[in-house]
Amino acid sequence: MKAGSSILLALGIILCSIPAEAIILKGSNGREVDFHAVLSATPGGLKVSMAADSAPIEISWDKLDLATLAQQHPEIHAAYLRAKNGETVDLAGGKGEVAKSDAMKEGSPTPEKPEEMKAPPQSEFSEMYPGWIDTNVGNLSFMMQAPTGKIRGVLLISLDDFGRSFRYLAQHERGTGYWGVFQTKFGMALMTYDAHMSQRDPTKAEDFLFPEKGSGKAVFTALSSFASKLKQPDLANAPIAIYGSERSGAAFAYNFAQQNADRVIAVALYDGGFYDAEPTDASVKIPMLLMWGQYSSRPEQWHTENHTVSVLEKVKNRQTNWTNGREFRGKGENSEVVEFFAKQYLLSMVEARLPKEAAAEGGPVKLLPLNRGTGSFGNVRTGEVTKIPNAEANPGEDETFLPNQTIIRYWKDFVIGNLIPTN
Repeated sequence: MKAGSSILLALGIILCSIPAEAIILKGSNGREVDFHAVLSATPGGLKVSMAADSAPIEISWDKLDLATLAQQHPEIHAAYLRAKNGETVDLAGGKGEVAKSDAMKEGSPTPEKPEEMKAPPQSEFSEMYPGWIDTNVGNLSFMMQAPTGKIRGVLLISLDDFGRSFRYLAQHERGTGYWGVFQTKFGMALMTYDAHMSQRDPTKAEDFLFPEKGSGKAVFTALSSFASKLKQPDLANAPIAIYGSERSGAAFAYNFAQQNADRVIAVALYDGGFYDAEPTDASVKIPMLLMWGQYSSRPEQWHTENHTVSVLEKVKNRQTNWTNGREFRGKGENSEVVEFFAKQYLLSMVEARLPKEAAAEGGPVKLLPLNRGTGSFGNVRTGEVTKIPNAEANPGEDETFLPNQTIIRYWKDFVIGNLIPTN
């Protein structure tokens, strides 16, 4: 285990000795840790102290949630930006004094808790999120990273247990990184969000999870705003591919797709719950990969009856374009393997469904239908694949629909536990 990771994991052991007014920093693993003080920002990381008389320790930048750092501690984030350019920034005032939180200063109010944080101020081209533009719709914040040139579609990345998807994408650089191929190959913009949820009870479903309660309309309002800012009017009607994972991320993605089938290119989901929207004749035609962990108990922990297994059972006789992606021995934990399969699935389906020629200016894009008759059936227990007899055929026991040879290759390795990410 890397030293930075060991430090973050060990911090919880000594939290009882940390004063309540200490600085709260969030790690890239999602854990929040209290520090007595922040001392300096170096090219290698952030130097902090756990107590007034403790020796400084350094946490590498990749072990911190930098998006949250920018929102909650902009002065530290500004030091981070300078440090990444080679500077060492003293945050102790040059007088041997440590930098302390506002609540530690005489007469200062107690800072807001992270879950009560307000939406960031709107700006046309955000200085807070380099490389991204942002817009606020009600209590939701949306962020977009456009490709170069004309935008032909949108990849909506919907992650997290409690609506803070952007933190996973904040450091993504256009045209590179994990999702950059969607920008360079297909001219798609990356889009994500912060839902600013205040509660943390996983058994209570927030309104955000259900598009009919406002979050769906907010997506389209945000797209219109981005279309205006980028001076690309077609963006307002662009088709959308979706990757959804974790509690709120997967739920919102699934429910959004059921209610907006005409706009959705394809969907890849992982081990979600609160899949409450009823599948429609249109939504079952969306190519949808529903991955789930064979040994996962997350839906039961959330007290949700509508999850991957239950909705697949619900549509098993409806000649769907949905694919059962049971992860061999999976425990419902997002991983490189899961994201790799999701990425390959979405790339293949965007290739199959996104028209080569643009729609009339300002008009909707007509997505190409899948030819179900050219697909196959795969057995999720054995990985065995057989040619589909005809487009109207329903899969047999333990079988699922597989749209093409590319998906077959990755799916088979996924369900038997042999898939290894290659890029």
